[in-house]
Amino acid sequence: MPRYDQHFLVSPETADRIVRAAGISPGQSVLEIGPGRGALTERLLNAGARLTAVEIDARLAQDIERRLGAPEGLRVVCADFLTMDLSALGEPRKVVGNLPYSVATPILQRLLDWPVWISAVLMFQKEVARRILAGPGEDGYSLLSLSIRIKARAEQVCAVARSAFRPPPRVDSTVVLLDRLPRPDLPEDVQEAAFFRIARAAFAHRRKLASKSISFATGIDRPKIEAAFARAGIDASARAEDISPEGFIKLARALKDFCGTFAG
Repeated sequence: MPRYDQHFLVSPETADRIVRAAGISPGQSVLEIGPGRGALTERLLNAGARLTAVEIDARLAQDIERRLGAPEGLRVVCADFLTMDLSALGEPRKVVGNLPYSVATPILQRLLDWPVWISAVLMFQKEVARRILAGPGEDGYSLLSLSIRIKARAEQVCAVARSAFRPPPRVDSTVVLLDRLPRPDLPEDVQEAAFFRIARAAFAHRRKLASKSISFATGIDRPKIEAAFARAGIDASARAEDISPEGFIKLARALKDFCGTFAG
Protein backbone atom coordinates (compact mmCIF):
# COMPACT_ATOMS: atom_id res chain seq x y z
CA MET A 1 0.00 0.00 0.00
CA PRO A 2 1.31 3.49 -0.80
CA ARG A 3 1.98 5.86 2.07
CA TYR A 4 1.25 9.58 2.26
CA ASP A 5 -1.65 9.47 -0.22
CA GLN A 6 0.68 8.62 -3.12
CA HIS A 7 -0.44 7.46 -6.54
CA PHE A 8 2.55 6.69 -8.73
CA LEU A 9 2.66 7.96 -12.31
CA VAL A 10 3.18 5.07 -14.74
CA SER A 11 2.29 6.74 -18.04
CA PRO A 12 5.46 7.46 -20.07
CA GLU A 13 3.52 9.81 -22.35
CA THR A 14 2.33 11.93 -19.44
CA ALA A 15 5.78 12.00 -17.86
CA ASP A 16 7.34 13.10 -21.15
CA ARG A 17 4.75 15.83 -21.57
CA ILE A 18 5.39 17.20 -18.09
CA VAL A 19 9.13 17.37 -18.65
CA ARG A 20 8.67 19.03 -22.05
CA ALA A 21 6.36 21.63 -20.50
CA ALA A 22 9.01 22.38 -17.87
CA GLY A 23 11.43 23.41 -20.61
CA ILE A 24 14.58 22.35 -18.77
CA SER A 25 17.89 23.72 -20.02
CA PRO A 26 21.07 21.67 -19.46
CA GLY A 27 22.61 22.57 -16.11
CA GLN A 28 19.46 24.30 -14.86
CA SER A 29 18.61 24.01 -11.16
CA VAL A 30 15.32 22.13 -10.71
CA LEU A 31 13.32 21.07 -7.66
CA GLU A 32 11.11 17.98 -7.84
CA ILE A 33 8.52 17.70 -5.08
CA GLY A 34 7.40 14.15 -4.31
CA PRO A 35 9.40 12.09 -6.83
CA GLY A 36 7.80 8.83 -5.65
CA ARG A 37 9.24 6.03 -7.75
CA GLY A 38 11.08 8.38 -10.10
CA ALA A 39 8.90 8.49 -13.24
CA LEU A 40 9.78 12.16 -13.68
CA THR A 41 13.16 12.10 -11.92
CA GLU A 42 15.04 10.11 -14.54
CA ARG A 43 13.57 12.17 -17.38
CA LEU A 44 14.51 15.44 -15.67
CA LEU A 45 18.07 14.20 -15.27
CA ASN A 46 18.16 13.13 -18.92
CA ALA A 47 17.07 16.66 -19.84
CA GLY A 48 20.19 17.96 -18.08
CA ALA A 49 18.68 19.20 -14.83
CA ARG A 50 20.73 19.73 -11.70
CA LEU A 51 18.00 18.12 -9.66
CA THR A 52 17.04 18.27 -6.00
CA ALA A 53 14.25 15.81 -5.21
CA VAL A 54 12.33 16.23 -1.94
CA GLU A 55 10.65 13.00 -0.83
CA ILE A 56 8.84 12.57 2.50
CA ASP A 57 8.93 8.75 2.43
CA ALA A 58 12.37 7.49 3.53
CA ARG A 59 11.93 4.16 1.74
CA LEU A 60 11.19 5.84 -1.56
CA ALA A 61 14.03 8.34 -1.13
CA GLN A 62 16.53 5.51 -0.64
CA ASP A 63 15.08 3.53 -3.52
CA ILE A 64 15.44 6.41 -6.01
CA GLU A 65 19.14 6.79 -5.27
CA ARG A 66 19.68 3.03 -5.45
CA ARG A 67 17.84 2.53 -8.73
CA LEU A 68 19.35 5.54 -10.48
CA GLY A 69 22.85 4.83 -9.22
CA ALA A 70 23.25 8.16 -7.37
CA PRO A 71 24.01 10.20 -10.52
CA GLU A 72 26.12 13.33 -10.11
CA GLY A 73 23.27 15.70 -10.97
CA LEU A 74 20.86 14.33 -8.35
CA ARG A 75 20.44 15.27 -4.69
CA VAL A 76 17.66 13.48 -2.78
CA VAL A 77 16.38 15.17 0.39
CA CYS A 78 14.15 13.13 2.68
CA ALA A 79 11.88 15.79 4.20
CA ASP A 80 8.38 17.21 4.28
CA PHE A 81 8.27 20.17 1.89
CA LEU A 82 5.58 21.82 4.01
CA THR A 83 7.71 22.01 7.15
CA MET A 84 11.34 21.94 5.99
CA ASP A 85 13.67 24.94 5.85
CA LEU A 86 13.37 25.94 2.20
CA SER A 87 16.66 27.84 2.28
CA ALA A 88 18.36 24.42 2.40
CA LEU A 89 17.17 23.84 -1.18
CA GLY A 90 19.11 26.74 -2.65
CA GLU A 91 17.43 28.69 -5.41
CA PRO A 92 15.87 26.31 -7.96
CA ARG A 93 14.86 28.03 -11.17
CA LYS A 94 12.09 25.54 -11.92
CA VAL A 95 9.82 23.23 -9.94
CA VAL A 96 8.18 20.00 -11.07
CA GLY A 97 5.92 17.67 -9.13
CA ASN A 98 3.20 15.06 -9.13
CA LEU A 99 1.71 16.34 -5.88
CA PRO A 100 -0.16 14.15 -3.37
CA TYR A 101 -3.81 15.22 -3.54
CA SER A 102 -4.21 15.70 0.21
CA VAL A 103 -1.47 18.35 0.46
CA ALA A 104 -1.34 19.78 -3.05
CA THR A 105 -3.03 23.07 -2.12
CA PRO A 106 -0.82 23.77 0.94
CA ILE A 107 2.26 22.96 -1.15
CA LEU A 108 1.11 25.39 -3.84
CA GLN A 109 0.42 28.08 -1.26
CA ARG A 110 3.91 27.66 0.20
CA LEU A 111 5.41 27.87 -3.27
CA LEU A 112 3.55 31.10 -4.00
CA ASP A 113 5.19 32.69 -0.94
CA TRP A 114 8.68 31.42 -1.86
CA PRO A 115 10.35 33.96 -4.16
CA VAL A 116 13.19 31.94 -5.71
CA TRP A 117 11.57 29.93 -8.52
CA ILE A 118 10.51 31.18 -11.96
CA SER A 119 8.16 28.45 -13.20
CA ALA A 120 6.51 25.25 -12.03
CA VAL A 121 4.80 22.32 -13.74
CA LEU A 122 2.59 20.57 -11.21
CA MET A 123 0.00 17.80 -11.21
CA PHE A 124 -3.22 18.44 -9.30
CA GLN A 125 -6.54 16.76 -8.75
CA LYS A 126 -8.82 17.98 -11.54
CA GLU A 127 -11.05 19.90 -9.12
CA VAL A 128 -8.10 21.79 -7.60
CA ALA A 129 -6.75 22.64 -11.05
CA ARG A 130 -10.16 24.03 -11.98
CA ARG A 131 -9.98 26.37 -8.98
CA ILE A 132 -6.45 27.42 -9.93
CA LEU A 133 -7.50 28.30 -13.47
CA ALA A 134 -10.95 29.79 -12.74
CA GLY A 135 -11.73 33.46 -13.36
CA PRO A 136 -14.33 35.73 -11.73
CA GLY A 137 -17.87 34.40 -12.10
CA GLU A 138 -16.65 30.96 -13.18
CA ASP A 139 -17.32 27.77 -11.28
CA GLY A 140 -14.44 27.23 -8.86
CA TYR A 141 -13.30 30.85 -8.58
CA SER A 142 -11.97 31.15 -5.05
CA LEU A 143 -9.32 32.68 -2.83
CA LEU A 144 -6.86 30.21 -4.39
CA SER A 145 -7.78 31.44 -7.88
CA LEU A 146 -7.26 35.03 -6.76
CA SER A 147 -3.91 34.23 -5.14
CA ILE A 148 -2.68 32.64 -8.35
CA ARG A 149 -3.76 35.61 -10.45
CA ILE A 150 -1.95 38.03 -8.15
CA LYS A 151 1.28 36.03 -7.89
CA ALA A 152 1.59 33.98 -11.09
CA ARG A 153 0.24 33.22 -14.53
CA ALA A 154 -1.33 29.78 -14.95
CA GLU A 155 -2.32 27.60 -17.89
CA GLN A 156 -3.38 24.02 -18.35
CA VAL A 157 -0.80 21.69 -19.86
CA CYS A 158 -2.89 18.52 -20.16
CA ALA A 159 -5.61 16.40 -18.58
CA VAL A 160 -4.50 13.10 -17.06
CA ALA A 161 -6.82 10.10 -16.66
CA ARG A 162 -6.76 8.09 -13.45
CA SER A 163 -5.48 5.12 -15.46
CA ALA A 164 -2.10 6.89 -15.70
CA PHE A 165 -1.39 5.99 -12.04
CA ARG A 166 -0.80 2.92 -9.91
CA PRO A 167 -2.81 2.50 -7.81
CA PRO A 168 -5.37 4.53 -9.75
CA PRO A 169 -6.97 7.38 -7.79
CA ARG A 170 -10.72 7.91 -7.76
CA VAL A 171 -10.46 11.17 -9.70
CA ASP A 172 -8.78 12.49 -12.82
CA SER A 173 -5.88 14.92 -12.72
CA THR A 174 -4.67 18.02 -14.54
CA VAL A 175 -1.15 19.31 -15.14
CA VAL A 176 -0.76 23.07 -14.73
CA LEU A 177 2.09 25.37 -15.75
CA LEU A 178 2.71 28.34 -13.43
CA ASP A 179 4.96 31.27 -14.27
CA ARG A 180 5.73 33.21 -11.09
CA LEU A 181 5.49 36.99 -11.33
CA PRO A 182 8.57 38.95 -10.18
CA ARG A 183 6.35 40.70 -7.64
CA PRO A 184 2.66 40.48 -6.72
CA ASP A 185 0.49 42.12 -9.38
CA LEU A 186 -0.69 44.89 -7.07
CA PRO A 187 -0.33 48.67 -7.33
CA GLU A 188 2.26 50.27 -5.05
CA ASP A 189 -0.45 51.90 -2.94
CA VAL A 190 -2.11 48.56 -2.11
CA GLN A 191 -0.36 46.43 0.50
CA GLU A 192 -0.40 42.69 -0.13
CA ALA A 193 -1.35 41.86 3.47
CA ALA A 194 -4.32 44.24 3.44
CA PHE A 195 -5.45 43.02 0.01
CA PHE A 196 -5.54 39.40 1.13
CA ARG A 197 -7.19 40.19 4.46
CA ILE A 198 -10.09 41.70 2.54
CA ALA A 199 -10.19 38.87 0.01
CA ARG A 200 -9.97 36.19 2.70
CA ALA A 201 -12.83 37.82 4.59
CA ALA A 202 -14.96 38.01 1.43
CA PHE A 203 -14.45 34.33 0.58
CA ALA A 204 -14.90 33.12 4.17
CA HIS A 205 -18.66 32.63 3.70
CA ARG A 206 -19.24 31.97 0.03
CA ARG A 207 -23.03 31.94 0.24
CA LYS A 208 -23.18 35.32 1.92
CA LEU A 209 -22.84 38.71 0.32
CA ALA A 210 -19.19 39.75 0.22
CA SER A 211 -20.02 43.01 1.98
CA LYS A 212 -21.63 41.12 4.85
CA SER A 213 -18.73 38.67 5.13
CA ILE A 214 -16.16 41.46 5.18
CA SER A 215 -18.13 43.37 7.79
CA PHE A 216 -18.42 40.26 9.97
CA ALA A 217 -14.72 39.36 9.67
CA THR A 218 -13.33 42.85 10.18
CA GLY A 219 -15.79 44.38 12.61
CA ILE A 220 -16.30 47.37 10.32
CA ASP A 221 -19.89 48.64 10.29
CA ARG A 222 -21.90 47.36 7.34
CA PRO A 223 -22.81 50.89 6.06
CA LYS A 224 -19.09 51.75 5.87
CA ILE A 225 -18.39 48.53 3.97
CA GLU A 226 -21.25 49.23 1.54
CA ALA A 227 -19.94 52.77 1.03
CA ALA A 228 -16.54 51.30 0.17
CA PHE A 229 -18.21 48.95 -2.32
CA ALA A 230 -19.89 51.96 -3.92
CA ARG A 231 -16.57 53.83 -4.18
CA ALA A 232 -15.03 50.73 -5.77
CA GLY A 233 -17.89 50.49 -8.27
CA ILE A 234 -19.00 47.09 -6.97
CA ASP A 235 -22.63 46.21 -6.32
CA ALA A 236 -23.21 45.75 -2.59
CA SER A 237 -25.09 42.52 -3.38
CA ALA A 238 -22.04 40.94 -5.06
CA ARG A 239 -20.64 37.69 -3.75
CA ALA A 240 -16.91 37.08 -3.53
CA GLU A 241 -16.85 34.83 -6.61
CA ASP A 242 -18.22 37.72 -8.71
CA ILE A 243 -15.46 40.18 -7.75
CA SER A 244 -12.45 40.39 -10.07
CA PRO A 245 -8.86 40.92 -8.86
CA GLU A 246 -9.20 44.52 -10.02
CA GLY A 247 -12.37 44.81 -7.93
CA PHE A 248 -10.57 43.58 -4.83
CA ILE A 249 -7.80 46.09 -5.50
CA LYS A 250 -10.37 48.89 -5.59
CA LEU A 251 -11.92 47.59 -2.38
CA ALA A 252 -8.52 47.56 -0.69
CA ARG A 253 -8.08 51.19 -1.68
CA ALA A 254 -11.56 52.11 -0.50
CA LEU A 255 -10.99 50.39 2.85
CA LYS A 256 -7.40 51.59 3.26
CA ASP A 257 -8.16 53.61 6.38
CA PHE A 258 -9.50 50.48 8.11
CA CYS A 259 -6.90 47.91 6.99
CA GLY A 260 -4.75 48.32 10.07
CA THR A 261 -7.66 47.33 12.30
CA PHE A 262 -8.40 44.01 10.59
CA ALA A 263 -8.26 41.03 12.88
CA GLY A 264 -6.54 38.75 10.35
